[in-house]
Order: sequence, then C-alpha cells, then structure tokens
Amino acid sequence: MKNSTVGSGEGGKGRRKRFLSSLLAFLLSLAILEIGGFLIWRISVSPVTKANVQALCRSGVDQIQMLPNTFWHHEFNPRHPAYAGRVNSRGTKGGEFQLPKPPGELRIVCLGDSTVEGTGVKPDETFPHYLEMILKKWMNPGSGYRSVNVINAGIGSHNSAFNLSYLAFRLIHYNPDIVVIKSAYNDYLPYSVPGMGCDYTHVFPNPYHRVRPSAFWTAARYSHFLKVVGTVAFREEVAVPFRDFSGHITIEQFQNMDFSANEDRFFVYGENIRSMILLCKGRGIGVILVDLPTSPDPAHFGKDRTFGPRFKNLVARLETELRRIAGEERIAVVATGPFKAEDFWDHCHCTAGGNRKVAEAVAEAVTASLPGRRAGASGKGIPKEASKNQNQEGL
Repeated sequence: MKNSTVGSGEGGKGRRKRFLSSLLAFLLSLAILEIGGFLIWRISVSPVTKANVQALCRSGVDQIQMLPNTFWHHEFNPRHPAYAGRVNSRGTKGGEFQLPKPPGELRIVCLGDSTVEGTGVKPDETFPHYLEMILKKWMNPGSGYRSVNVINAGIGSHNSAFNLSYLAFRLIHYNPDIVVIKSAYNDYLPYSVPGMGCDYTHVFPNPYHRVRPSAFWTAARYSHFLKVVGTVAFREEVAVPFRDFSGHITIEQFQNMDFSANEDRFFVYGENIRSMILLCKGRGIGVILVDLPTSPDPAHFGKDRTFGPRFKNLVARLETELRRIAGEERIAVVATGPFKAEDFWDHCHCTAGGNRKVAEAVAEAVTASLPGRRAGASGKGIPKEASKNQNQEGL
C-alpha cells in the first residue's frame, strides 16, 4: 500500500509538471506569435490596410462612422464619438430641431456635399451656421417670422443623385421654407473618367457592403497576430471596409481625367438639379442655387499642375448645366465671392472666412425673397419677384 501511494503521488506530480510544461509552451508560443505578428504589422502592413483593419476591429454599432443608406448611400452616425455634440439625433450637423416645425419659424435646409457640411472647419465655421447667425441679425419683424433655423444637411462624398434622394425621402418632411442647394463637386468623377458610369454605380462602393461585427474582429482588437491573419484571410473585407465611402478611382484614372470623357452626359447632373427644384416647387418650397467656387491658389491643387485646370474645367462645365437648368426653371444662381487664396484650405473647401462670404451671399438671396425684407438689402442673387410668397414659380 505504501509503495502504491508513493507511486500515485509521483504520478500526480508528473501530470502537474507535464501540464505546467504544456501551459508554459503554449503561452510561449502565443508570445512568439504575438511578437511576430507585431513586427509584421509594424513593418510590412501598409498604412491604408492598418486603418481598414482597425476600423473592422471597432465595428460595433457605436463605432460605425458612416451608416450605409439604401437611397442616399451613406449618412452620419449620431452615436459615433467623433460626432458627439456635432450631429443631432436626426443625423444632420448642428443642434436638435422640432418636428413638426413650430409656427413662426423660418426653416432653411442647406443641401450638398462636404463644402456644405464644413469639412476642415469647426462646427460654428460652416456656411449654414453663419447663414443662421446672419439671418437672425437681419430678420425684419415684417417678414412674419419670429425665429430662424438653418439645418446643415451637407454630407461629405454626396453627389447630386444622393442629394436628390436625401431631399425626396427625408429632408422634404422637415417642412423647410427654403432649400439651399450647393452640389456638384463630387459629380465631376463620372464625367471625367472614361468608361465610368454616369449613374454613379461605378464611382462609389456598393451601399449594401457593410461588415458586421464578428467574434474574430472583436478578438483581433487585442491581438496583432490576429490582425495579420485577418489581413490575409479576409482580403475583401479589409480592402473595402464599411467606413470608406469616398470615390474609388485609380491613380492612372485620376491623372488622365478629361472633362470630355462623357461630355454628352453632363445633362444627368442638370436633371438631378431640376428634379430637386420641381420637388420643392410642388410643395411651395423656395429654392436657392449656389454657384461652385474653386480656389484661386494653384498650390491648393497639389503637385500635379494639370489637375487644377482640369478640375476647374469640369466644375465650369457642371456650373453651365446648373445655370441652364436655373434659367429654364426661372431661378437665379447666387454668385459667391470674390474669393482670395486664404478663403480656401484646398481646391474647393472654404476656410471660415470663405464660408462667411458664401453665407453672406446666400443671406442676401434669402432676405430678397421674403416679405418685409430688411432695410437696405440689395437683394443680390434672387430678384424680389422670384419670392415664393409672390410667385410660386419663383424661388
């Protein structure tokens, strides 16, 4: 019995020793894999892939910065930390607003792309914000309005097709009195790249492509080894994550942009603008169209010296369509500026000073369209007879 007990004890110690050895070997293997994964991640993985993988690792609902939308492709996620205090519960930049619209409120919706959203400036430096401040200062009691609310419905990477859907399916129900449209900068892509579809389906990623949160990517948040494995095993997810909604064109396509690539189809942009105008007219809503300024500073167009002229030609071609539709629908186009180099921080996005100039020009057009317009208003941009209160075929 004694020998049996001793043998049993020695066997137990042996099993524990083997278990500890196996556990140590397992942990050592994990450490080696993790160190190897860290080195590969730091040395061999490109910055773009790193950003995409990190986005996948943070793929919880609260961390999705842009929510896919069936009709207008993408919209802001009010729950994302980057938009805390900047995006309201309805997904527009700025404070909350009431629905239905309170009596006596002049409600204006500013619709467009990142130049409306205010990319590159603070929330209180966007042109919709300045527009509201100016109109509150100018408001004449004789206008019949007691308050002003300007809704910033600009969304970066939106084009005229997305703007039209956004207006038709959501913004129109906010009961605006006036819709300000400043849209075209993202429309140059389908017209400038040969072979690219003018229906926008070849310009932006599939709006339904969205990576769902998974156990693997949740675990990879804490492991460089799993990040490297995911980069190899899930190439499609890593290549086009849900966070990226900007246009995808190759460097070669970008360098070879030619405004005549789809010259016979520029009317598509114009008809999108016309559809927005008619949608508003049918509801008795005023429309203000804004021109499309670009920076006068060649340095804002990057190292490629040919990009500036090509981009300006494209925008000028789009603005020609804008003015054609405006003329046919009896709506003036608000002329902004004049601008200086310091009014832009890149080729088309304004600084705070530039946005104030845009707001001042639009404010003139708004006040010119209202009854009891402010004393001394020049009415620049939209003639008084174009007021929706005087002529439903106006604004």
